[in-house]
Amino acid sequence: MQQWKPCLVKPCYRWRYSTWSECRSEGAKCGEGLRFRNVSCFVSDGSGQQDSSLVDDELCGDLEPSVDGDTHIVLQEQCTVPCPGECYLKDWTVWSACQLSCVSGDDLGFGSVQVRSRAVVAQDPENLLQCPEQELEARPCTDGQCFEYKWKTGPWRGSSRQVWCQRSDGLNVTGGCPATVKPMADRSCDPPCTKPRSLCTEVGVCGCEEGYTEVMTSDGLLDQCTVIPVLEIPTVGDNKADVKTIRAFNPTQPAVSTPNRVGRTWFLQPFGPDGKLKTWVYGVAAGAFVLLVFIISMTYLACKKPKKPQRRQMNNRLKPLTLAYDGDADM
Repeated sequence: MQQWKPCLVKPCYRWRYSTWSECRSEGAKCGEGLRFRNVSCFVSDGSGQQDSSLVDDELCGDLEPSVDGDTHIVLQEQCTVPCPGECYLKDWTVWSACQLSCVSGDDLGFGSVQVRSRAVVAQDPENLLQCPEQELEARPCTDGQCFEYKWKTGPWRGSSRQVWCQRSDGLNVTGGCPATVKPMADRSCDPPCTKPRSLCTEVGVCGCEEGYTEVMTSDGLLDQCTVIPVLEIPTVGDNKADVKTIRAFNPTQPAVSTPNRVGRTWFLQPFGPDGKLKTWVYGVAAGAFVLLVFIISMTYLACKKPKKPQRRQMNNRLKPLTLAYDGDADM
């Protein structure tokens, strides 16, 4: 059996470092300098579940001046203020969570590791090739977990989009995703798309905005973007005069719709991506030609005057009747 009763919490006091100050260079705007930090007294309840609070240094007066067991107190260190156009390494990041080397959730048996890194900051993109590479450090640990890494992409904004690596626990990381399957982050076209209503497609070819079709040159380049005609099919609620109409569709202007009117809309695109007419256009033209010939033929036959029938001329002359006498008394 166990019993519990309230008691006074014995506070735990300890020395802790404050964050480093900004690097200061005496007598110059850039170059070598110094940065500083202080040691302050913090208190906690010892449970490890509550953040420490800053208190007066007098409460830590009975403690030996040490931070995390290290009696060597460092309150200043050299630093560098980057000059315009230079590149420099940032401070080390905190150690990552302990993790295993896994493939599809299976441990490879290499043990658990923690990593940290120092990012490279280039103030001038032209000097990026002269900057040092990003530094990485690793150390063994215990109780690692298996994580999966997948590439994530943001929406296209013009010819670029953001691409980043995300761990299975939702943390965005700078490593872990295979570089061979990294999605494309830039789809700039060469030459650039300068025609009105044109844009660079995902395959790196100039295309047109929605509602416009491409007209290509003979060498496969975009010549212009033309408006796609729209065929509107009226429904039962339309007036009798509203028969099939063809109008130009402008995607930049809101469509004017009639209240309580429901219909369907098809986009007619007579030109293909190569600037040539599509096959169905030739079919429609051939059908229209056959229909025109049929109408002309029927009109010709209907309007043609019929020929008058020829009357046979009767011979009015009477032919003599020849009678033969056979000796009968009745004659």
